[in-house]
Amino acid sequence: MAIINPNFRVSGLASGMDTDELVRQLMTAERVPLNKLQQKRQLAEWRQDAYREFTNALRSFKDKFFDVTKKTNYLLSDNTFKAFSTVSTADAYVTARGTAQAMTGSHTVKVMQLATADKAVSGTSVSKPVTGTDITEYNLEGKSIQVTLDGVTREIALSDYSTAESPIDALVGDLQSKLDVAFGNTNPAERKIVVTNSGNQLQLATQNGATELTLMTGTEDGLASLGISSGATNRISTDSKLGDLASQLSGNLAFDGGKVSFSINGETFTFSGDDTLQKVMDTINNSTKANVTLRYDETTDKFTMTAKQTGAGDNISITETAGNFFAAIGINAANPVTEQGVDAIAVIDNVTVTRSTNTFTVNGLEYTLKKQHKAEQTGETITVEQNVDAVYDAISTFVDEYNKLVDLFNTELNEKYDKDYQPLTDEQKEALSEDEVEKWEKRAKNGLLRNDSILQKIQSDMRMALINSVESVGISLSSIGISSKSYEDKGKLYIDETKLKEAIRQKPDEVKNLFKQQSEDVPSYTRNLTSDERSTRYKQQGLLYRISDIIEDNITTLRDKDGRKGVLLEKAGIEGDLSEFNSSLAKEVDDYNDRIAELLEKLVIKEENYYTQFSRLETYMSRMNSQMDWLTSQLSAM
Repeated sequence: MAIINPNFRVSGLASGMDTDELVRQLMTAERVPLNKLQQKRQLAEWRQDAYREFTNALRSFKDKFFDVTKKTNYLLSDNTFKAFSTVSTADAYVTARGTAQAMTGSHTVKVMQLATADKAVSGTSVSKPVTGTDITEYNLEGKSIQVTLDGVTREIALSDYSTAESPIDALVGDLQSKLDVAFGNTNPAERKIVVTNSGNQLQLATQNGATELTLMTGTEDGLASLGISSGATNRISTDSKLGDLASQLSGNLAFDGGKVSFSINGETFTFSGDDTLQKVMDTINNSTKANVTLRYDETTDKFTMTAKQTGAGDNISITETAGNFFAAIGINAANPVTEQGVDAIAVIDNVTVTRSTNTFTVNGLEYTLKKQHKAEQTGETITVEQNVDAVYDAISTFVDEYNKLVDLFNTELNEKYDKDYQPLTDEQKEALSEDEVEKWEKRAKNGLLRNDSILQKIQSDMRMALINSVESVGISLSSIGISSKSYEDKGKLYIDETKLKEAIRQKPDEVKNLFKQQSEDVPSYTRNLTSDERSTRYKQQGLLYRISDIIEDNITTLRDKDGRKGVLLEKAGIEGDLSEFNSSLAKEVDDYNDRIAELLEKLVIKEENYYTQFSRLETYMSRMNSQMDWLTSQLSAM
């Protein structure tokens, strides 16, 4: 394959030689150094990928066990190694959860009172009933209206009321009777819709559990004659803008400069007439400082503001600063609380305990009160037992994942490198199928990190971290049933379940300290610890902290005082970090790229020189051929 795409050349006309083929053969030999450079670059890139595989494996291991946000597998918590199971005689009344400070035993609990939150509830229904304008026409024979009550729609035929002594009363009586029949409530005490005469205007409201009433134009429009607009309803919509809501609320919603403004528990809110009621509620509910929840209940047609903080105390405080939003929705800003919150009260082991929430901790047990006991009830018994299985499962999961790391290290460090399988050149790839190329490259990648000193050190450091004793802790992994079986296991760990569970049962504090004891003198890992500080921290801290430190030393993106990141990042970098471009292998790849580019330029010139030489040869051959032709013609003439 030519290094460049040459211009169209007419070659070999005089000499009869295939110039392109000759140049190709000559350039094949010339490209040998280029191929070797490209193979070396490919090997460097593969090594880079191999190192990054270890970086990602170590990061996944660290994230799984040492990330505090992942509660399921987080090991650096006292609760992981001092787990307790609790049983309540009645979960409906009270449950409990043991923390690391709990003790085995039994506790009696009687719930005297549940904590509740302050509430501010609208004093009356906030939506206007469906009301028409003055009626001027009472001959409504042949006309109808559509009435929808909570999703059920009925068409109501109207009559001629103009001849009645009191047309409005006749209309009200007839419409009431037809609505009672249409919605199945002929008993006045049970009727769902109430029709009244309000100053010669028709008014419809709901009761007895019925909520949303909507009136629409019937087949023969009679709604307009009643002075009621189509779509009129007795319930506000949370999607309505505040400006439109003003005409739908029973209270007068006033704006100040087109705005309403108020504060809740010190948090100020301002809204315009173009903001929807839903936006108002969402904004309030998402405020951590206001710490309340505002809801509209279409069933009761009332607003309820509930403090998120339960218990006694002033947890709802409202001040209207512009307009009268809360007055319009029936809540008195000056004295908003209509239901005062109370504290939770429980008698635990014959001692009365008062708390502001229904979930609280006493002597290492987190109680959750759910239902108040009656006076004659004795309460419940909470039994606390050590949860050996939970601790065992946490340790077992850690060992399983650690063994996967060991397998990864052992595979890469001991895999043989076959020098006969070098990266393929472009010409070689063209001669093979995709499957053949894939198989070849898989063999070529084997053993690239065989006996690698960086990986050997990480593996050795992790192995020794688990073997070396922890200062002031009288047990070791092997003494609690976790050890390697033989040299051939190459560092893999095995668990004696019976022995480990017995250690957890008999020595829970020592097992906890073995794994997660924190160094008193050097409690925190930093990139700039001195060698003495590192030594002290290593001796005093538990096995998990040791492993975490080793991983951090190798994969951290933080720099030390000398500007270095983790060892693996300095060597191969990681995507998404600057080390992707300035690691030692990245620089090596860049160097190969520069050398390859330089060599390519030389090969282009070399190839052109070959063509130039052959072109000259063709010119000479053409002249010689011309001379031969002339001599031949002269000889023929003689």
